[in-house]
Amino acid sequence: MTPYDIVSQAPETSRLIASYATGDATHEDVANRARGVLLGLAVGNLLGLPVESSWHHQIASWYPDGLTEIDPREAGRLMDDDLAQAVDLGEALLAGDDVARGFADRLIVWARENGRGIGITTSDVIRELATGKPLPEPARVVYERRNRIAPNGGVMRCAPVAISRRSDPELLVADSAMTCAVTHYAATCQWSCILVNAVIAALVNGAAPDLPGLLAAASVDGCPDLALQANSDGIPADTLDALASGRQPPPDADWLMRDHRLIGHTLLAAQFGLWAAATPLNFEDALVASVAAGGDTDTNAAVAGAVLGARYGSSSIPERWLACIPQRDRIERLADDLLAMSEV
Repeated sequence: MTPYDIVSQAPETSRLIASYATGDATHEDVANRARGVLLGLAVGNLLGLPVESSWHHQIASWYPDGLTEIDPREAGRLMDDDLAQAVDLGEALLAGDDVARGFADRLIVWARENGRGIGITTSDVIRELATGKPLPEPARVVYERRNRIAPNGGVMRCAPVAISRRSDPELLVADSAMTCAVTHYAATCQWSCILVNAVIAALVNGAAPDLPGLLAAASVDGCPDLALQANSDGIPADTLDALASGRQPPPDADWLMRDHRLIGHTLLAAQFGLWAAATPLNFEDALVASVAAGGDTDTNAAVAGAVLGARYGSSSIPERWLACIPQRDRIERLADDLLAMSEV
């Protein structure tokens, strides 16, 4: 399957997403949830930064009660890559026209002027993007060069698509795949973005996503066997295994406490998002549990934070965390503008 073919092969996924568009949330509630998506992504990214790439047992020894605080100095620092790329993607969506090319151009500028936390794959692709190759050729070249790996750099930033396309299932699928493939070519990367964005859109609309049904619909539409792929790659697949069997993800965070051989895998980050949609933990406890799991903590918590923010709203995020977000006003305006875009 080649990139962009996914968008013409997802009628069942689009149909299921359409059923989420009739949630019972008020406009005020939807606005709270939309802000929660981007602010939740931001605080998850920031909370996980100090222990990125650490093992869960190390984090437990350093923070016996969990890592619960964000460094307040982050408010004055450059955005880390998860948040910065999500903001760039959101602003590319608002600009319209050729969203993928506009996003690619923003990434080139970001890498030159900031680049904080940039991943190996994204860095390699941006160098290819700067040569002017047509999309998605730069991502394909790097994908083949790097042995067809599937990192998490697409799913970490995909959430703005869910807000802006929450009422247009076909466009949500298309833009989730297309903007992912600007840098991340693997089908599993694109499907990670589609599935996580479908969940976020449902929650923003006030609907409860059918997680097993969503994975089943994606499978009908040509999505690879994600549980099989995760198990093959040696990463925990408890959430995917449960969904493939028609069950909800595990309710607690115990399954997260594993040694992740490929800590930056797209399917690991996506599982954090799917789990966050179903866990009985509240916003703060779920995000602390995501970080405690170790691995690529800033990205996994960013994905979980976006889903938790959509589920519980920005009003559920501790103010002490919100105060640490760089350019908070810009992020809140972006969420509001993306929401307005979805209502046109």
